[in-house]
Amino acid sequence: MFINSQYFMIYRPATLEAGFTFEAMYEGNTFTVVVPDGGVSKGQRFIVPFVPTTVPVAVPVNGQVNTQSRGGSIPSGIWRDGLCDCCAYGCCHAHLFMTTFFRSCLIGQILTRMKMTWLGKRTRDETTGNLNDSRVETDDSWKNTFRNIVIVTILFCGINILTATPTGIEDGMDIKTVGNMDETPNYDSLSDSDKLKITINSWMSTIFGFYIFYIIVQLRATLRHVYSIPEQSCLFWYQLGICGNNPREGICGSGNGSKLCTAGVPIGWEDVCCAMWCQCCVVGQMARHTVDYREKKAICCNNVGVLQWDDDEAYAGVQEGVGEGSVLIV
Repeated sequence: MFINSQYFMIYRPATLEAGFTFEAMYEGNTFTVVVPDGGVSKGQRFIVPFVPTTVPVAVPVNGQVNTQSRGGSIPSGIWRDGLCDCCAYGCCHAHLFMTTFFRSCLIGQILTRMKMTWLGKRTRDETTGNLNDSRVETDDSWKNTFRNIVIVTILFCGINILTATPTGIEDGMDIKTVGNMDETPNYDSLSDSDKLKITINSWMSTIFGFYIFYIIVQLRATLRHVYSIPEQSCLFWYQLGICGNNPREGICGSGNGSKLCTAGVPIGWEDVCCAMWCQCCVVGQMARHTVDYREKKAICCNNVGVLQWDDDEAYAGVQEGVGEGSVLIV
């Protein structure tokens, strides 16, 4: 038994029966491995659950402290920083500006770093149809992700401005007209064109809001899967048995074949809750996790949000086939 130079553990047993247990060590943590149903043969690869019990090791890098990572500069097993560390790089940092005022564009930059499309899909191997974990250059549709999201955002803002609710009018409510308190117009008194504007505005706002929510869920679940970050909050929802009862399988199974999950990874209740109530914080956390802003200069107007970004940088040191909260046994 020994630790591979990457991040997964290698164990070379004889043929083992289902239910057989043995002690293993990974990143300084000793845990029990249970052989899955059907048993395993010598040299067979299989995946077992693993929940980190320690935080990443702090090591000096160029005189600064950085979190220990596997292969690249992106930590695994735990988020780089907290959900509320929005000002970790100062109140005038580019990523905070983007999170506050151009959140959808920052989401597009993070999706591009992870080689995902503007619909939350991960690239696939065109020959086999299998997820290639976005490292094999068979599908480069992710290169247009930032551009597509910027276009969608501009279209939404333009339509929203053109269909803005007339002053003093709200759908279905009696509102005093500004400057004339004796006049009380309501929705029924509006012209057909104003009614149409209100309807379009309401529908566009709803659709765009749901789109941003959906993309954040897919993106966060993908980050947790790629960097082996288990859920820590909102686990009580699984105890209720609502949309799944296993945190490792998520609320829509493994994600493969589910129409609710375009990323093909397990989506957790934590991802849903964060996307619903903490969008500003969670987008900023994902941006900080995928880039160490102490080493790279943040900018607002390119497709990844930093200078000198390598296309495969987000996947440096990531072993294919090992998902969130797991280690690979060989």
